[in-house]
Amino acid sequence: MNRNKQIHLWIVLILLVGAITIFVPTVLAQDIHVLIASDDGNPISGKSHKIDKNSIGALVKVNIGFMFEKERPDATVNIKELLSSDNTLTMENIFDWFRNLNPSPDDVVFVYYSGPGGADEENPKRRYLKLGELKLYREGIATIIEVMQCRLKILITDTYNTISTPINPPLKDTFDDILGDLFLKHEGFLNLTSAASGQIAIADEIEGGLFTQTLMGEIAVPFLSELDRKPQDGFVSWEEVFELTKEIMNYSYEASEPAFPSSLKDTLQQRNQTTQTPEVLSDFPKRVIK
Repeated sequence: MNRNKQIHLWIVLILLVGAITIFVPTVLAQDIHVLIASDDGNPISGKSHKIDKNSIGALVKVNIGFMFEKERPDATVNIKELLSSDNTLTMENIFDWFRNLNPSPDDVVFVYYSGPGGADEENPKRRYLKLGELKLYREGIATIIEVMQCRLKILITDTYNTISTPINPPLKDTFDDILGDLFLKHEGFLNLTSAASGQIAIADEIEGGLFTQTLMGEIAVPFLSELDRKPQDGFVSWEEVFELTKEIMNYSYEASEPAFPSSLKDTLQQRNQTTQTPEVLSDFPKRVIK
């Protein structure tokens, strides 16, 4: 049996076991469980993945942590990092994290991956994360997360294999009310990936992934007027954040494209790629109505 078939069987096993052991809520609480997986030891793109990991880690530990402390003082923020630099980024460790997870009904589960990835040639919509020589198919991880019996589930992946010249998407100070809307007042599954089917995701060693840095900038935007769009009701939705992220990414891509290395330009031209468009792969989470 080849490794890809083994991985598929493993995902099925996890789902079957998880129906009994992983997703049964116990004590009612409102905690956030975070898995940050980063190929920060990759010899080609590791520096950029490390920047992504640090950006997500800071958002969770500092910004979201402070917001939870203020809004939900009894809540906890549980963070697990799996890194290639210390050999913890393995298939076994990822599945162990899921097996040991037991979220309560009002909890948040947030999984983030920064590392190489791709899609099957015969089916470009069938994306995978690359762990060394192994392929971990994204749809399997998404299914595990989506069926969890907790309020908000988040899967964000930024997969790229190439490094470009510096990109400068705007980063801003955090506005706690916006974080409260996004993490405390939504329910459902947020399922985002860094580029549309067939596109190459761009990154550099100073700012990290274009998608990660732009998304983090919009989550932390201090100006409600920039995000509160449809309708302008004083509430920031994940859909509004995503739409602004796409706009800023397009602007940053166009501004940076003239400085791309010639080899990257050639590859992009062969693919007829003129921008990088992130995709949402499930319905957006909905506002909690009480």
